Amino acid sequence: MADKEYVCAYNHCLHHGEKVKASEAVVIGNKKYHWDCAATKQEIAECASTYMEYMEDKTQYPVVMRILNTLVFKNQVPPEYILKQIKKSKLYYKSKPVHALYGLRRLFWEYEMKMG
Repeated sequence: MADKEYVCAYNHCLHHGEKVKASEAVVIGNKKYHWDCAATKQEIAECASTYMEYMEDKTQYPVVMRILNTLVFKNQVPPEYILKQIKKSKLYYKSKPVHALYGLRRLFWEYEMKMG
């Protein structure tokens, strides 16, 4: 019997709409994902939750998710770098993290140009 295929539930699917086989799918809730799409989704969610720990206005979560998705998918900033910078800024400022997430894009590209 043929392996059943599903459409990846991730909005920013890394496989451009290619279906995922049931045997290879990662199930989160009732939704099925490619393994790397699920990992990326979890990393971005971790960045957002870490950032939101120190935000006073919790209604900004959708905006933070939109900014993080733009940084990762449009500007090619790795989620690991974003998480590291948010944690680093929390250690430095103690009471408030980086409030301008888009500033991480410039920091990352300056870092890449120096290293590359």
